[in-house]
Amino acid sequence: MQSLARPFSILLALTVVLLIALFFQTRSISTLEHTQRLDSFLQLRELDAQLDEQTLLISTGVQNQYDTQVQYRRALDRLLENLLDDQSRFHQGLDSESLALLRQYQQAQQDKATFTEEIKHYAALIRNALLYMPQLVQELRQEEHPQRDDSARVMSQLFRYHLFPDQRALEQLYETVAEFQNTLEDEHPALLAFAHQASSNLRHLDSLHRYRDGFNQIDTRSLLRSLETSYQRHYHKRSRHAEAFTLTLLLLSSLLMLLLGGMFQRLHQLNHRSEQARTRLQDAVNSLSEAFALFDRHGQLVLYNKRWLEFYPWLKDAETLDWSHQQALNEAAGITTSVSIQTPLDTTQNYLEHTPDGRWYQASNNPTAEGGIASVRTNITETQQTHLRLRQLGRALEQSPSAVMITDTQGIIEYINPKLSEMTGYDSKELLGQNNSILKSGEMPAGLFAEMWQQLRDGQTWSGQLLNRKKDGSLFWDSTSISPLRDDSGVISHFIAVKEDITERLRAEEQLRMVAAVFETSNEAIMIADQQGRIKVVNAAFERITGYAAHEVQGHNPSLLSSGRHDRIFYEQMWDSLIRQGNWSGEIWNRRKDGSVYPEWLSISALHDEEGQITEFVSVFSDITSRKEAEAHIRHQAYYDALTQLPNRSLLLDRLAVAIHTAERDQQTLSVLFIDLDRFKYVNDTLGHEYGDELLVQVARRLGNCVRESDTVARFGGDEFVILLHNIHSDRDAALVAEKIIRRLSDPFTLAGREIVIGASIGLAMFPGESDDPDTLLRNADLAMYRAKQTGRNRFQFFTNSLQEHANNLMEMEQDLRLALEQNQLEIYYQPLVRAQSGRVTGVEALLRWHHPTQGMIPPDQFIPLAEDTGLIGPIGQWILETACRQVSQWHQQGLKFYLSVNISGRQRDLGLDAELLSSILERTELAAGQLVLEITEGMLLDNSDETIAWLQSFCDLGIHLAIDDFGTGYSSLSYLKRFPIDTLKIDREFIRELTLDNEDALLVEAIISMARSLKLRLIAEGVETAEQRSALFRLGCEYLQGYHFSRPLPADQLVNWIQAYQPERLTLR
Repeated sequence: MQSLARPFSILLALTVVLLIALFFQTRSISTLEHTQRLDSFLQLRELDAQLDEQTLLISTGVQNQYDTQVQYRRALDRLLENLLDDQSRFHQGLDSESLALLRQYQQAQQDKATFTEEIKHYAALIRNALLYMPQLVQELRQEEHPQRDDSARVMSQLFRYHLFPDQRALEQLYETVAEFQNTLEDEHPALLAFAHQASSNLRHLDSLHRYRDGFNQIDTRSLLRSLETSYQRHYHKRSRHAEAFTLTLLLLSSLLMLLLGGMFQRLHQLNHRSEQARTRLQDAVNSLSEAFALFDRHGQLVLYNKRWLEFYPWLKDAETLDWSHQQALNEAAGITTSVSIQTPLDTTQNYLEHTPDGRWYQASNNPTAEGGIASVRTNITETQQTHLRLRQLGRALEQSPSAVMITDTQGIIEYINPKLSEMTGYDSKELLGQNNSILKSGEMPAGLFAEMWQQLRDGQTWSGQLLNRKKDGSLFWDSTSISPLRDDSGVISHFIAVKEDITERLRAEEQLRMVAAVFETSNEAIMIADQQGRIKVVNAAFERITGYAAHEVQGHNPSLLSSGRHDRIFYEQMWDSLIRQGNWSGEIWNRRKDGSVYPEWLSISALHDEEGQITEFVSVFSDITSRKEAEAHIRHQAYYDALTQLPNRSLLLDRLAVAIHTAERDQQTLSVLFIDLDRFKYVNDTLGHEYGDELLVQVARRLGNCVRESDTVARFGGDEFVILLHNIHSDRDAALVAEKIIRRLSDPFTLAGREIVIGASIGLAMFPGESDDPDTLLRNADLAMYRAKQTGRNRFQFFTNSLQEHANNLMEMEQDLRLALEQNQLEIYYQPLVRAQSGRVTGVEALLRWHHPTQGMIPPDQFIPLAEDTGLIGPIGQWILETACRQVSQWHQQGLKFYLSVNISGRQRDLGLDAELLSSILERTELAAGQLVLEITEGMLLDNSDETIAWLQSFCDLGIHLAIDDFGTGYSSLSYLKRFPIDTLKIDREFIRELTLDNEDALLVEAIISMARSLKLRLIAEGVETAEQRSALFRLGCEYLQGYHFSRPLPADQLVNWIQAYQPERLTLR
């Protein structure tokens, strides 16, 4: 027997080891972990739905704060990171397919997050614009800008669209903003900013819708369903493997039971010991606090204790006590079990039994070696009830919509529910063990918390609103109620705080206050009527516009405002649009309380309940009387000159186009007269712009008197006028009108108590003729006008093809002149100036020459005016000064001592020629300022402005001398000579040419010389070509001479040769 004991023990040990191994194999798949994974999928689905909801709210403008969306996003990202952690149990329970789907889902969420950020960006821009635009409108109102009402109307439509969004309102909004931008009257900063904000808001709406569509196209829900399906397939596969191991375990357990049966057989042989053991067992069983019963393999009750009958009292009266009979009696007595009881019993079975009187038993049925059942019952009624209450309380706290926090008496956090984690952004691990002050924002007064703690320690409940701080640093308001918790002895051991996030509620209340303020302060009238059309509410603007007080219209139909100007069909169409489309807008005439009729822009929207039934009508309207008057004024301004009230360029072009069409159709002749006033700038500069404007008004009046009523007199711009003569017989008729205009405009004008004489240069173009479109006809008349001005002013000129060719030549010359400066085609010639008596050279005048590569030498009088007109005189003039100064400075170094004279134009002042530039040129070329003379024309003296005098004086301050060129041919007077810093006069060559032949010229020259001596001015005579002229000038007292008699203008190298060969001839008085 002992020899068999060792192998038997080894076999038993191996069986037990194998059973243990199989047991752990069956536990390789955990139902708890499976449930946790399914719970994680549920959390993903819920967070995904919440994020979609928040994004939709943000994109529609309902949600202005992004904290909730950010919380959901962070929660989702943290959950995904935890799930994808390769160390987590969740990650280890997934196969490769499920992991790939999970990563794909994470990428889809990242894509949605990108779209969400764009949506939040454009939603914030739209909201900011809507908050900023009322400030701009208020600024326009304060300044009484003419478009303040238009901007308020645009703003109101934007607000209304955000309150009642629909597609038709959006289309109308685009039209309104476009119309508003097209009618901007000026560049007022607030107006431009408002137009920019309105336009930007529409663009942002478009971008917002585009990103929202992209967001909606990412189907994360389908990905999540695929992930769950893949995981369930993998889990079922592993479950089947576990079941196979379980079956093997059952087989081996049975084998173990057989081995134990052999042991019981051996024990049976020891009967006397067994009896003793039975007695002791009975005593032991009776002493147990648990109920115990043992059934044999036939189900017969073989052993039980007193507790068994106490637990099942109905068994006392039972005739037979076997397993199946007892189960039937238990079922009849109303006992319920948490699992189905197996018979025969293969494995240990644990479950709960619940009696009708509310008792709970922990039941354990264990199979015996011989096939019987050992049953144990433990009364766990109190424990179960306690657990039940705890589970109910825990479930209530976990699922509570309110945030709950429990702290000890020192404020150390011991419990938080999920809602508090969601509210604050902290998870339980971050808060448990921390003081509740971790949530303080620092924005609440310190005395509040001292009062709160005192009240709590006194055993009272504290309630109030707190501004706290989340984990991410953002602030939030919560409504808090804190109560003390007492232990069994009545001592306060803990505090429980119940919190509710009221941030959105407070924000909503603020938004409601803002909407109410907009309603009351809106510049547009607002009226709300019920579904029967009875007026319920009106705002202050309604009372101001209509004259009716609110109580006078409430309960009445809006038809009391009807003006009678619209027929029944108009109102039927309005109501049809309201019923079918939900809105109507348009211009309508209504009547005020005082009976006056006024136009208004009315927009009506129907409000619907959840069932789609109309509940109310919201009407918004504004008095557009001022706008219509402004539109009429704008139309007048668009086509008429504000000063002269004549048609402007736009209206002229329209009438000219119509006139050409009519003339072509009816074979008529018409003419365009382009008029430019002579000496108008002189009037502006001497009398001021106020009298210049008065002169233009008088000219417009005289021009109107020179033509027929059917003709058009228009102001083209500045001092230019255009006359359109309809249906004339020939160009002779046009010439007669031009002559009449010149005569009328030559008559003196009375301005500022003075008689002012001006003139006019007129260009005429005929149709039919060289052109058949308005622009070309005007351009031809303009060219003819310029030709008239060039040939002497105060005359008229008909357009010819040669004028066009001349204009084309000037254009080509301008292009060639630009190239000439770049390609060194320009050259400076020098003409000597000599002393009359000694003949000694005292200076040289720099004269510009142009060697054209194909046309040869071009006279200065052809390209200098062109350079002034095109602005090329600026760089050309600077080049002349720098080149000539450098050349004369070099001659000084070579011993040739004479000064340099250079012509300048008033146009150069506008192109940057100033004292600073001249100083730098003199410094670079090393020429002394006293050796430079700048020659100006008499025409510059007519610009008798302080700016011109200061400009010339700045040159004199450098030491430079000033001379008047061609003196005697202009309009200069002694008063001009005294005001301007002039020290030299140059007598024009026209007086010198006939000096020895014409006594009048000799007298004029003598008078000029006498005047120069009186003013102590140096005098130079130009154009001296003969010895007789030189002698005559010397006798009259002219000190300096210049002309071909001495030398033509020469290049620099030839001038040096001339000076070296020149033999001055001295003159003496006889």
